[in-house]
Amino acid sequence: MKCPWDKFALPDTELFEPFQIINYGKENDPFQTLYLTLPKGKKNLPLVIFFHGGGMTGGGRECPDALFSGEYAVVEPRYRISPAVTAPAHMEDAAAAIAWCFEHAQEYGFDTSRVFVGGMSAGAYLAAITVMNPAFLAPYNLSYKSFAGLVLISGQMTTHFRVKADLGKNNGPYNPLVDEYAPFSFLSVDLPPILLVTGEPGLDMPARPEENAFFAASLKAMGHPFVRCFSLQGHGHVPAFYSCNHLVTLFLNDVLNPQK
Repeated sequence: MKCPWDKFALPDTELFEPFQIINYGKENDPFQTLYLTLPKGKKNLPLVIFFHGGGMTGGGRECPDALFSGEYAVVEPRYRISPAVTAPAHMEDAAAAIAWCFEHAQEYGFDTSRVFVGGMSAGAYLAAITVMNPAFLAPYNLSYKSFAGLVLISGQMTTHFRVKADLGKNNGPYNPLVDEYAPFSFLSVDLPPILLVTGEPGLDMPARPEENAFFAASLKAMGHPFVRCFSLQGHGHVPAFYSCNHLVTLFLNDVLNPQK
């Protein structure tokens, strides 16, 4: 599901309460709002927080259709973008949006033991670095151990090219940088379950599928028990997002309903 924010609509209004637009920032900034979708008549729900892409310089609503099955609460945060702000403001906004969900879990019926964070492209990068780098969530008494899983669709696992530009570390868009803003810097065997989906090498963004495969292989080599990585043949960057629904559904189901 991709559309401008002002065209936000639910796929099946019979399944859901009217969506809510809620400010999570200290100021009344439209870029610090989240779009909350709740299934009707259900409480204690798993929650999926999903960040949109757009290179951290733009982007509309971008969330997999699979999340709107009526089985999950869904939060789609907006966040401030460059050049109006510079990194790490994007990550700080992401952390604030995530923390809002935990702070208001009882009010809206979220099960805080079943919270997933994900995103598409720059949103996947934001999800990964915000959860994995302890600096961002520590002020809210949260850590990567607070989450049930990560759903990362074609995200950058080295330092994002926009972050490099913002911080004056721009060594070129395809020359990798691994610093405190790279998910690669925070690999751990006890990270939550992780799903990585990209397009095909040569069709997705340059080096993106290979980077995700290396990320997954490194975690598996360390002994991480639950990492899935898929490169979708014949798919480019955006088509990988449109075709991720089945893989997202399987991943969420397998995390939430582990085989005994």
